[in-house]
Amino acid sequence: MVNFAGANPAAPSSFAENTFEHQLDNGLKIIVRENHRAPVVTTMVWYKVGSVDEPRGLGGISHMLEHMMFKGTDTLGPNEHSTIIANLGGRDNAFTSYDYTAYFENLPSWELETALKLEADRMQNLVLTEDDFTPERLVVANERRQRTDSSPQAKFFEAFNATVWNTSAYRNPIIGWMPEIEAWTLDDLKDWYARYYAPNNATLVVVGDVDAKQTFALAEHYFGAIPKSEGIVHPNEFETEQLGEKRIHLNIPANMPLLLMAYKVPSINTADDKNDVYTLLLASTILDGLDSSRITKRLVRQEQIALSTGNYYSFDRRYDTTVLFSAVPTAGVSLSAIEAEIKAEIARLQTEKVSKAELKRIINLYRASEIYGQDSIYQQAMMLGSTTTTGEGWQNREKLLDELEKVTPEMIQEVAQRYFIDQRLTVGLLEPKALPESEPESESDPAMESAIEPVTESTDTKESTDESQGA
Repeated sequence: MVNFAGANPAAPSSFAENTFEHQLDNGLKIIVRENHRAPVVTTMVWYKVGSVDEPRGLGGISHMLEHMMFKGTDTLGPNEHSTIIANLGGRDNAFTSYDYTAYFENLPSWELETALKLEADRMQNLVLTEDDFTPERLVVANERRQRTDSSPQAKFFEAFNATVWNTSAYRNPIIGWMPEIEAWTLDDLKDWYARYYAPNNATLVVVGDVDAKQTFALAEHYFGAIPKSEGIVHPNEFETEQLGEKRIHLNIPANMPLLLMAYKVPSINTADDKNDVYTLLLASTILDGLDSSRITKRLVRQEQIALSTGNYYSFDRRYDTTVLFSAVPTAGVSLSAIEAEIKAEIARLQTEKVSKAELKRIINLYRASEIYGQDSIYQQAMMLGSTTTTGEGWQNREKLLDELEKVTPEMIQEVAQRYFIDQRLTVGLLEPKALPESEPESESDPAMESAIEPVTESTDTKESTDESQGA
């Protein structure tokens, strides 16, 4: 299936008419979308800081701070924030990505003030002590061991990702490298909190059965006196030129082989011509990501030489990104054979114009996804917060379908010729050795997790919920 985490069309124009923005004097951006279908509300606070902002030696510190944000404030004890929300019949959680860290509450709309009060409290009054920091660092280290070091696929993706990027901070894992985790200090964490957890580096998003003016007044009351940070620094991110195709071949204990192919491409925030991004979105989906996409249709359903295939284009990153193709071959089929078949489909897209009917079908899929996404106020809040934080802007996302309608078969062919080339390609091959009997692979079904979405794209502090598994 196509992954819409980075390509979720927003609600229709009528929703835009119910969306209101305000900015406090201290720099806090506030976005309120009124939706009165049910007496519920989603509140989210987005901080523009993620692993891409971390200097060498502090990798994973954003994710560590996410953990510590539940340890209490001057007035609340450890996990009391979550207990209050749960007692109101709500749910809360958080996630860290390459580009941002976000916190959310889903709760009855009449408790909006409670959520805002709690979020404002931990934006300015978080208590960070050695007694909490030291054991929580061990928790994060163990999380890394369980999710990455004990998972052949996760270890492979981590090595692959570090091969894709020469200099970009996207090469580093969100959770951090183990030597960095072991070297963090409490002072590192305090500095990170003071520097980035400030109103002028944050966006408050509220979606649900609320009144925008009343919400702005509540936000002013609880957040208005919080001072700005004068130390916010975002890196001058860059990626050096790739001279040719890069390859990484791992032969490690695993249950299944895996092929990854990543092409470096611009994001919506770095493209000189945004039409390239809209065209890449359609071109990559024509190739794979849907049951009826070319690669899935031929390799999985017709020829049955692959158990699963996938495509992921995280087009809303702050910096340049990738179009990632993945495949798990069936028994007896080599990774090189699968790679050749995928490259053949890419070559066909470069040399033969896609039909208008096929292009229209892909666009109609996005239209259907748009309608489906309207039912979730959480997904609306995700779109509003992520696009504002990365720089795309929610107004531009709401024009996505209109922009996709403008893409032509000629544009698909030209973009495929320009971006799907060896000078932008990294190929990863995971050739499994037999797993020792005492070391079963951690994934219950590797074929279902064939890197359609990058491993640890986001990590949740608490037990995952349906709403919080992808940032």
